[in-house]
Amino acid sequence: MKNQKLFRIALAFACFVFAGLKAYTIAQGEYTWMDVFFLIAFLGFGIMYLVVLNKTRKP
Repeated sequence: MKNQKLFRIALAFACFVFAGLKAYTIAQGEYTWMDVFFLIAFLGFGIMYLVVLNKTRKP
């Protein structure tokens, strides 16, 4: 892929959006353990993409 930076930014944004949707579901009170699992997974992947973006950033 030619421009991985833009792709990683989009994936990080998508992960945080989906984590926010799962957090909203949990805040409403009707949730299962899968909702909590996906919230943690999306947050983990979003943070991972941000770390990779910071490591590959050129000064």
